[in-house]
This record gives sequence, C-alpha cells and structure tokens, in this order.
Amino acid sequence: MAVETRQEPTAELFREAVDETRELVRLEVELAKEELRAEIGRAKMAGMALGGGAGAALSGVTMCFVAIAMAFHLEWLASLIIGGILLALAAALVLGGYRALPRRPLEETRERVEADLKQLKERVA
Repeated sequence: MAVETRQEPTAELFREAVDETRELVRLEVELAKEELRAEIGRAKMAGMALGGGAGAALSGVTMCFVAIAMAFHLEWLASLIIGGILLALAAALVLGGYRALPRRPLEETRERVEADLKQLKERVA
C-alpha cells in the first residue's frame, strides 16, 4: 500500500506540471502574438518612412538634374536649393525608417520562454 500512495501523488504532480505547462505555453503564445503585432506595426511605419525617403530622394536627384540642365539661366539656383532640401528630407526619412526597423524580433518572448524553461527545469528536478 505504501507504494500505491507514492505513485498517486507522483501522478498528480505530473498531471499538475503538464496542466501548468499547457497554460504557460498558451500564455506565451498570446504574448508572442501581441509582441509580433507591435513589431509589425513598427516595421510598417519604418517601411513607410523608408518609402517616403526613397521618393523624396528620387525627387531631389531629379531636381538636381533639372538644376544642371537649367545651369545656363538664373532658375538653376532655385532648382538646386529645392533639390538640396528634398535630399536632406530624404536622408532624414531614410535614417528614421532605418532606426525604426526591429533589430531582434520577438526578443521579449524569447527571454520569457527561456526563463519559463529554467523555472520548469528547477521545479521538475
């Protein structure tokens, strides 16, 4: 009878560990989804900034070429100034977009999962 009483609590502990692990995995998946949604939003904003920067750069380069073409008249200075302003705007947008890109996706989730695994190993051991 002593053997049966030991097996029963062990089975119950194992069942509890499995249930807690299942719940932990479910919560981690939900947190990972939330983190991924936030990172996708930041990536979307970064992509728009990069696209805007590329468009402004194209416009700036075009204006510089127009300035070269108009170099024989006084209007070239206005084109050159506008082109320079557009190139500076393009540089700012591209730099802002590049900085906004996620560097290490799902980093928080990875850290939480590692901590959870460590706790689970300690509890099982």
